[in-house]
Amino acid sequence: MPMRSVCVSAVVICLLLPPCVSTAQDWIQLRGVIHVQTRFDGSGRYTIDQLVSMAGQLGLEVLIPTDHDLQVMEYGVFPLRNLIKKREERDSVIKLGPEKYLDVINRVNRRQSEVLVIPGVQSSPFYYWTGSPFKKNLTAHNYRKELLLIGMQDPEDYRNLPLMHRGFSTRYTRELMPKSAVFLVTLFLALYLVSHGGFWRFVGMAIGIFSLLLLINHHPFQSSRFDPYHGDQGIKPFQELIDYVNKRNGMVFWSHPESNFATTGVPIGPVKFITPHYADALIESTGYTGFEAIYGDTITATDPGKHWDRVLTAYCQGRRARPVWGIAGVDFHVGRAKGGAVNLDDFQTVFLVRRKGVDEVLEALRAGRIYAVRKGRQAALTLDRFQIRDDSAGKVAGMGGMLHPKGDPVVAGELSATDRRSHPVTVTLIRGGRVIQTFNGNTPFSFRYRDRFTSPAKTFYRIAVQGKGVGQLLSNPVFVSTRSVF
Repeated sequence: MPMRSVCVSAVVICLLLPPCVSTAQDWIQLRGVIHVQTRFDGSGRYTIDQLVSMAGQLGLEVLIPTDHDLQVMEYGVFPLRNLIKKREERDSVIKLGPEKYLDVINRVNRRQSEVLVIPGVQSSPFYYWTGSPFKKNLTAHNYRKELLLIGMQDPEDYRNLPLMHRGFSTRYTRELMPKSAVFLVTLFLALYLVSHGGFWRFVGMAIGIFSLLLLINHHPFQSSRFDPYHGDQGIKPFQELIDYVNKRNGMVFWSHPESNFATTGVPIGPVKFITPHYADALIESTGYTGFEAIYGDTITATDPGKHWDRVLTAYCQGRRARPVWGIAGVDFHVGRAKGGAVNLDDFQTVFLVRRKGVDEVLEALRAGRIYAVRKGRQAALTLDRFQIRDDSAGKVAGMGGMLHPKGDPVVAGELSATDRRSHPVTVTLIRGGRVIQTFNGNTPFSFRYRDRFTSPAKTFYRIAVQGKGVGQLLSNPVFVSTRSVF
């Protein structure tokens, strides 16, 4: 048979055969932690080297530090807010040098391979002021409305982040130039008056000095198109940052969207900080990779039918370009033994990879092949298997994947505990934002459910698990579509 005919036949056979989807047992599971503060910017007690050692002793294989990209606040006096101002700045990745930060991470990865370290930063791209320092009621709003930026490897990507108070930038010069041009015109007018001498000379000098000050104050080389003096700007400053990171092949995760830390106001020095819950940002923003679905505070956005399911439903209905994934955020600073709120391994994100490597972990994070765990008093849960099957066609899809079933989809899962002991668990199966089944048993526990229903064109399944002594687990969704693959 001619070679061309062989190739054509092979292509036809490949098209006719169902796609080969690996089962969960084919994946290696790497336990990791995300949202870890280090000594680099001073917000954590330990160096990255020390954290790697601690992680290895706890059986963790992935560490994603998230020191602050920039820690700056400014308050200026109207109308020269950028000239007459009080500025407070702490150490950060940008201040100390993103090259140093990335070099430390790369050096640690070259020195050892037991714990993979992936760069990340914690970002507060916007806040706004109310009140006045003169009335002693100055309040900073939404400073704790934060994002985690993960996976960017180029120092310039950090230096050029669209953040307020970052310094000189030409990113928005064209956009801000018209405002500056107004003061430039008045400056030329002042020079014209000065040239006339006499009384007009003094008028021109006064106008010229004031115009020059305003021109400097409103110069077009700002690092953000936003400032903290015009109230709440909604989702726009955060979407600006999300879009920027996406263009640089990074990932963005909303951090602790329902944290209670500053909901009623926390005084820090002469300033009060207020950040209400911002779970609605999950719906208002687009293009982000995911959010902290489990962390050390209250969260309702993961309840059936709430924010997460609404976003996933919008994706299934074609109203969003991509789904979003849930991760666990540990927000580790010093450790519980040192007076902190959590231990390093209390909140874990588990990555499903083919082989152990930084690129493979990033791909798992991007593709949703992850699940989130809150460790219990005795042990943590392991999701040994969670997949949707089409037994009639022999097809299988796991977390982050898509199944096009010909028959009824079958949900199958297996759970165990890290101590290999028996613990009571309750598994809640959610389809399209609604609870469709609940399973109760003891680890090691398996479940199977054939879903006989008339499906919409596209939907999703996920599970939430609660255990006695073994904490909590949230899977990421598996999608099912009745649309044809071809």
